Amino acid sequence: RVLASGAVALLDVRWIISHAEAGGVLTHRQALPEEAFLSLADLVEASRASLGGLPVIALSCPWRTKQHPDPDGDTLRRVGSGLRALANDWYNRGQRFGVFWDFLSLHQHPDPAHGRVRTAEENRLFRQGLGCLGRLFAHPHTTVLRTASYPEGYDGRKWSAQLVLSLRDQYEGLPGPNLWRYTEACWSRLSCGSKLSLDLDQMGRLAGDPWYDRSAMISECAEGGDRWPPLLPSQFTERLDARAFTEGKDDKALVSRLYAGAFREEMRRATRLGYGGLGWGDAEAAQVARVIASGALPRLEALSFLLNEVGDDGARALAAALGRKWVATRLSRVDLCGNSIRDGGAKALAAALAHGGACPSLRQLYLDYNCIGDKGAEALAAALGKEGA
Repeated sequence: RVLASGAVALLDVRWIISHAEAGGVLTHRQALPEEAFLSLADLVEASRASLGGLPVIALSCPWRTKQHPDPDGDTLRRVGSGLRALANDWYNRGQRFGVFWDFLSLHQHPDPAHGRVRTAEENRLFRQGLGCLGRLFAHPHTTVLRTASYPEGYDGRKWSAQLVLSLRDQYEGLPGPNLWRYTEACWSRLSCGSKLSLDLDQMGRLAGDPWYDRSAMISECAEGGDRWPPLLPSQFTERLDARAFTEGKDDKALVSRLYAGAFREEMRRATRLGYGGLGWGDAEAAQVARVIASGALPRLEALSFLLNEVGDDGARALAAALGRKWVATRLSRVDLCGNSIRDGGAKALAAALAHGGACPSLRQLYLDYNCIGDKGAEALAAALGKEGA
């Protein structure tokens, strides 16, 4: 709806790459040429041609000045390298992507210093566009590219009292610079697949090489980044109140409302949560368990913590959540392979996931490559039967 109304305009990935390679600088949406955009008809056609996922990329980047996100094009060149890699997909040659970048996709004030601001109609469309951001960043098939740092040597003190800190630092309670960037990061953690939320700050120096493709980028940027588990709306609001934001701080009530709406919508739709290979441990598993226990995922069918560092405490937390009646009645597959679960965690899972219990649809429980001994295996066999164990 927001694409059809013009509230949001998606950029053609090929135009952004070309503009970056030419050493260009960004300008606001109203001043962009027509060829910069991907039409709704072209997006629909690209969706039909896509072999997997949604051909939409959402960018979350810091603004380097209050008036312009990237006055000299440094962020554009970094983003261009990432987009070039994503478009360089051997299995999906020629795939077109629509790109959301707030400065280019939403109506801006053209020149507020000289009194040129959005028209009344542009303001209406701008507000409509803001209302859809949660859906855009949280969609399970949208690719999200995140960067939380400025180019090397950039002096952010020219316009802000604080230099930008990583989103990981924001999560751990340190002050962060921009409320909207933090919110976009939280949206992208709701149900987005582990290979679709990518940290551009993890991209190495080889990103400019011709061979550097989508697979190479995912290998670098999906693992070891700053991704954390989804937050309940109440937790999100608590974290906003505990942080000092230098930009957008007056929008806390608005983003809290938008986050809560996106959380309810995306979690209500979600059938799969995949958190493989993120280096997560017990704390992250416990947070996911808290979200599951809230009853926010009525359609959940598959849960994966493949190749992480979850131990007994994390397994117990997941077991307690999954063992609650009516919370995960559709859950059919749980993958905990390649973690550090021992007998205690295995026994807790056995008790929670036993046949006829709170997860009547469960058909597959994977616990290979953990540290489960005979007692844990016996508990699983007794609860699930030999076939299930």
